[in-house]
Amino acid sequence: MKKIRKRITYANVMSSIAVFLVLGGASAYAAKKIGSNEIKGNSITTGKIKKNAITASKIKKNSVTTAKIKNGAVTGAKVNLGTLGTVPSATNSATTDVIKTSKGTLGVNQQATALQYGPLSIVVRCYDSDEPVPDGDLDARVYIASSTPGSVFASWEDGSKNLGPDTPENERALNGATWVDSTGPFEYDGPSDVNVSATASNGQGFNAYVGLASEKDSGTCWWWLNATVVG
Repeated sequence: MKKIRKRITYANVMSSIAVFLVLGGASAYAAKKIGSNEIKGNSITTGKIKKNAITASKIKKNSVTTAKIKNGAVTGAKVNLGTLGTVPSATNSATTDVIKTSKGTLGVNQQATALQYGPLSIVVRCYDSDEPVPDGDLDARVYIASSTPGSVFASWEDGSKNLGPDTPENERALNGATWVDSTGPFEYDGPSDVNVSATASNGQGFNAYVGLASEKDSGTCWWWLNATVVG
């Protein structure tokens, strides 16, 4: 111990302290100056990143691609609906015509709805054409109706007419049913046809063709309908 103490001088102590400060200072300096070039590629793993350390301000604009988003991660609640336009399939479906058909038979004083589309409907009636005094002649007639006001319809040979829930029946009758008496064994009244177009206040509408016929001996009326609906 005496030999060691003899060898420890003031100069030895001061030089040791200087070396310590240099090394310590260099380490602190290095810790502050390590940049991306000094970090080995693929060396920082997910486990080394502090939770919540990466915030929105640290993510480069337009750097997150579709491929990096997990399937099903973006839900409806996260979508700003105001930024969405009309998707192509919706555009096509909004303008594609839809065909509706119907047909059937009616007895005397019966009626049926041949077409129902939104608030609009076409009704077929079978009745004695000489009411209130029946004479055996049988007639089929077509009427249009709307459950909402502000609808417009036009039958061929007619101009446009307003239509609503309170429109009288005689104003809802469609022109065009002109019968041609047959000389056949069943006194079959020849077919007639009615064409009508209609548009409701909500934009729904149709163009329809209704064929009609009646047979007096059997007391039967027929109808067949083809309609193109839109809206």
